[in-house]
Amino acid sequence: MKKGISRREFLKGSAAGAVSLAAMGLLGGCAQEKEAQPDVNPSQLENTETGELPWLGKAPEIVESEIEKTIEVDVIVVGAGLAGVAATRSAAEEGASVAVFEKAAGAQCRSGEFAVINGSLEARWGRDNMDVEEIVDHHMEECGYKCKRSIMDRWAKEGADVFNWFIEAKPDLYICDTTRSEVPDEFASSYLIPIFHPLPEHYDYHKEKFPVYPTSVELKPDQKPVVDANMEKALALNVTPFFGHFVEKLIMEDGRCIGVFARNAESGKYVKAVAAKGVILSTGDYASNKDILKYYCPDVVENNIMEMWMNMDVEGKPTNQGDGLKLGKWAGARIQQAHAPMIHHMGGGAGADGVGVMGIAGFLQLNRAGKRFMNEDIPGQQLENQLELQPGQYAYQFFDAGWRDQLQYMPAGHGVACYYDESAPKNNETYRNYKNQAQLDQAVAEGRCFKADTLEELLSMLEIDQDEALKSIERYNELAKQGKDEDFGKPSQRLFALDQAPFYADRFDLAPMLVCIGGLESDEECHTYDEDRNIIPGLYVAGNIQGNRLTVQYPISLKGVSHSLALFYGYVAGKNAVHQI
Repeated sequence: MKKGISRREFLKGSAAGAVSLAAMGLLGGCAQEKEAQPDVNPSQLENTETGELPWLGKAPEIVESEIEKTIEVDVIVVGAGLAGVAATRSAAEEGASVAVFEKAAGAQCRSGEFAVINGSLEARWGRDNMDVEEIVDHHMEECGYKCKRSIMDRWAKEGADVFNWFIEAKPDLYICDTTRSEVPDEFASSYLIPIFHPLPEHYDYHKEKFPVYPTSVELKPDQKPVVDANMEKALALNVTPFFGHFVEKLIMEDGRCIGVFARNAESGKYVKAVAAKGVILSTGDYASNKDILKYYCPDVVENNIMEMWMNMDVEGKPTNQGDGLKLGKWAGARIQQAHAPMIHHMGGGAGADGVGVMGIAGFLQLNRAGKRFMNEDIPGQQLENQLELQPGQYAYQFFDAGWRDQLQYMPAGHGVACYYDESAPKNNETYRNYKNQAQLDQAVAEGRCFKADTLEELLSMLEIDQDEALKSIERYNELAKQGKDEDFGKPSQRLFALDQAPFYADRFDLAPMLVCIGGLESDEECHTYDEDRNIIPGLYVAGNIQGNRLTVQYPISLKGVSHSLALFYGYVAGKNAVHQI
């Protein structure tokens, strides 16, 4: 941009299309000075000085003397996270020779939630009669109709069988009858629970404005044992792993992707790998690359959202650097619009496990000014959005001694405390939606939750306008007693007056970002597309580098949907690459 013209002034003067993109948080950095077209893709806006995207840089030039080894295989997989492991095993089981490149020391994964719709596994819990069309429709609404229904529809209808294929790699996996079933000692290191089973007595997702479908399961304590088992099955076939190798360039020939150059971190030299059938990118997201993040989701950077990522490459850097976006863009691939940061709140006063005192249960919330500012009965992603608008970007959640009885009326949602349970099932005691008195007492003892016998005393402990807060609580109590929230429209069954001592409060600050999802434009066959939306032969995508799955924001109606999509489309990409579909 010209010196002296601010980004804000520039956007004000831009065409309507550019203004729309700015409103969605898509324009960051410096855009071209020429007038943007209504259908402009931010991936096309170039830095006026370099002629390229400000975060992209130049593709490396690799000369023959830098190549230490050349290999030829049928399929190449770039990235051995959940999607890459699935793609590797899937392709190998089709009889292909596979080379898998990963810049970490081994296969990567984290946490363990998966959305599984219908199928034989869900039949164990009587959850195999879900309305697929309703679920996919709701997902499309959550994503602003900017994702592709065909991608979501295929996964929703076929994903259950692929999840079974995935867990069958570990035949000793223990499967629980309920969320809180006891787990025998010999299975404590790897077991599967149904999430929200049985459902809270008063919860009917059909009647909710923000339904969370009872479709999800969780591998506990995480998915690593199952991912490792899948990798072992793959390696028992015709698979060659290249751990500690950084794929830095795709090899293109006559518009087709035919291979990769991968730098060996140990030697500094390159492996040149040529694929007879296809190359699969499964490189993950880009949340640790601030330049890319600032470009596509500037509000995340402006709000100083902390990024949470534990997986490191062999050189000590976070693995989610946006490698796939760079590789794809250098090869002529188009990048999706409307990227989706995953910043769903899990509640205030979180402990070491990251779970809040009462999660995001819909108790009263007041901001720094002592004002109520929202209908508290909303999911974690939307709650985070509201917090970002508050003075100081924090608020307090208030509840009283009646919380035990009140929890049963809360929704069975991601991060919502909705069960009161003092039991301690063997090897399966802790789950984020279940709360007991001991947990609350511990939070108070650790200073993560405030407790007092009067509201005045409680407010004196907080960074809040005490006089305004008392007025807001008085008003809230009036609304609760009349059974109608005239101010913000919270459902009456979740309006609880603060009138039973002791009183509690915990503080909600901004939540960390887990990933930022925005990949290369794709479809239900894992193809990639060039700028004119023609398929790029030989180049497939799976996982968070696969675009058009999640857009605008992370949807919360399907707990674990990101993992499930990565697994399913890793499986699809592996087969399609082999058969060149």
